[in-house]
Amino acid sequence: MLAGEREVQKKKYPPEVNYSTVLKGMARESLVDIGFHTLMAILVITGLIIDLLGPWLGGWLASIRSIAHGYIGALFVLVFIVYIIKIAISKKMRTVLTVTNYIDFLLYIILIITGITIASPNRPWIDLVPGLAEALAPIALYAPMIHVTTTYVWIVFAIIFPGGILHGLASVYIISHLKKKYKTKK
Repeated sequence: MLAGEREVQKKKYPPEVNYSTVLKGMARESLVDIGFHTLMAILVITGLIIDLLGPWLGGWLASIRSIAHGYIGALFVLVFIVYIIKIAISKKMRTVLTVTNYIDFLLYIILIITGITIASPNRPWIDLVPGLAEALAPIALYAPMIHVTTTYVWIVFAIIFPGGILHGLASVYIISHLKKKYKTKK
């Protein structure tokens, strides 16, 4: 080795991580990330319950549909907006995003618009934003079909491409190690 050169440690790929390590890294990095990914997972699970068990459970799904999926979906919209703002202002966040992430974001936006369209005739939306149901009326007929189809497209996309859960875990790992790298250089 020449004078002044540093030895570069060999990194193991893929890195050895577990859910506990990822959760600690995610909590250390950002509560917005935890909120975003947790709400997204809850919405996928409740959406699949509604879609797959609906024919058998029928009216029993009303509370899952309106409370668990509907209100958590509304909360997800707010967290998604904060998450997008965070990405826009954080160069570190933008460095780990790939084309897959941007396609994910497009699918989320479709899910958000169709979800709001489905929920718009219900309370409290009709009280809070009286013109919302009328504004979304042209797509209201097709919104449930688009919402369900987009969900399944997103699930397949997340399984085939490095998106969804796989990307979330990798991003958290990379971001947490970038954070460590910059802390040790100071």
